[in-house]
Amino acid sequence: MVRALVLLALGGNGPAGPAPCRVLCARSFGTPPPAAGDPPADPARERLRRQEQIAAVARQVATQCHLLRSSLPHPSSPHVPTDPVSFQNAPYGVFQLPPGDPFPERVTVTWIQVVALALALVCDPQENLALAELTLRRLAPRFLASLRLLDPGANALLHPDAADGLLERLLPQGEMLFLNEGFIQGMDREMGIKRSR
Repeated sequence: MVRALVLLALGGNGPAGPAPCRVLCARSFGTPPPAAGDPPADPARERLRRQEQIAAVARQVATQCHLLRSSLPHPSSPHVPTDPVSFQNAPYGVFQLPPGDPFPERVTVTWIQVVALALALVCDPQENLALAELTLRRLAPRFLASLRLLDPGANALLHPDAADGLLERLLPQGEMLFLNEGFIQGMDREMGIKRSR
């Protein structure tokens, strides 16, 4: 099961040094079981804990993306593309977070980078990583299609209705699905997403 999804704008190198990443969209799925003997969680504290977990994952993903970008011989320019992008060749990675850092149990994080954006899934350790990669590669172009660009850089806004619609269809309640291409094409038509040929 997927515990969380994070869409983030990667911070670039500015005149004052590297800029921090910015979370554009985050969704948590399910509630982790409380530890034995723990009192019931306060909703405000629980919300703050989840925000801290998402921020920690976003920082780790941004670090992984920056390391990968710096290791490439010709790093790409950090801007959101306006033309169709080949998502099959987009950089992809996997890493694990140990128990307590920031989740109570060990989790696996899979991520995909689309120029100045990254999309990550926080999964249970036993989750199918091939399916997680396929899910990311299907979500990434659809999230990118629902962004409203504010300037030529990485500043963008996500339409919340579009994000909710995507997640309801492609990641219902945190469950990754095996979907055929006909279903994907129908969903794209229904949501008004133009597919590149």
